Amino acid sequence: MEIADKLREAIFLSRENLFACLVELEGSKERVHLPSTGRLNTLLFPGQMVFLAEKLSPSRKTKYDLVMVNSKGTLVSVNTRLPEELVYRALRQRDLPQFSDYPIIQRWKTFGKESRFDFLLSNSITKCFLEVKSVTLVQGGRAAFPDAPTLRGRKHLESLVQAKKKGYEAAILFLIQREDAKSLSPNDKVDPQFGHVLREAQFQGVDLYAYRCQVSLREINLAEQVPVYL
Repeated sequence: MEIADKLREAIFLSRENLFACLVELEGSKERVHLPSTGRLNTLLFPGQMVFLAEKLSPSRKTKYDLVMVNSKGTLVSVNTRLPEELVYRALRQRDLPQFSDYPIIQRWKTFGKESRFDFLLSNSITKCFLEVKSVTLVQGGRAAFPDAPTLRGRKHLESLVQAKKKGYEAAILFLIQREDAKSLSPNDKVDPQFGHVLREAQFQGVDLYAYRCQVSLREINLAEQVPVYL
C-alpha cells in the first residue's frame, strides 16, 4: 500500500496537542498534523527524525501529515488510519487465512447500542466481528498495546465477548506498523485493566491475532503473523 509519492524528512520539535506537532523542515518551523491518538512517547521527542506527507487541501490548516518516524534505524508508521485499510485489502485478497472463509466483508458495523467494529465478516453459516488495533510500541522485539490507557479499547473487548456469547465469532487483530516485532503482549504497565480484559476475552473465546508490517518510505504492507503472549 503506497504511503505517498515522496515523503519529506524533518526534525521533530514538540507536540502541541493530540493532533498537532511542530517540526523543523528545511531550516524553518512547520506545524503539521499527526494522524494518531497514541502517546508515542518512545517515538516522538525533540531531535527525532520524522517524515512528512504533503496533503494539499483548502480545508486544511496544515500542509503536511507526520506519518513516519525513524526509530534507531527502524521505520515506524504512526498513521492510525492505515491498519484498518491494510486489513481490508488483505481480507479482500484472502491474504488472512483465519478469515478466508468469509466472502462478505462489511465495514463499520454496529453491535448493540454503543459498539461499532471495523468489520463484520459473513458466510452462509457464521458471522464474525473483527476489530483492528494499531500498534507502534516495540521494546526488545516485543510489541506492546496500548501505549496509553484506552477505555475505548476495553469497551471493544467487552463487546466482542458479548457478541461471542450471542453466537457470533469474534476476533481482534493487532497490526504492528513496523518490522522489528517478534511477538505482542498487553502493555500491563500502562493499562493493566486492558490486559485483564484481553485475557478474559481470550478465555471467553475471542480470537487474538497480531501481524507485523513491512515498512519503507513509499509503502507499508502486511507481513508475517507473530505470536500473542498474555
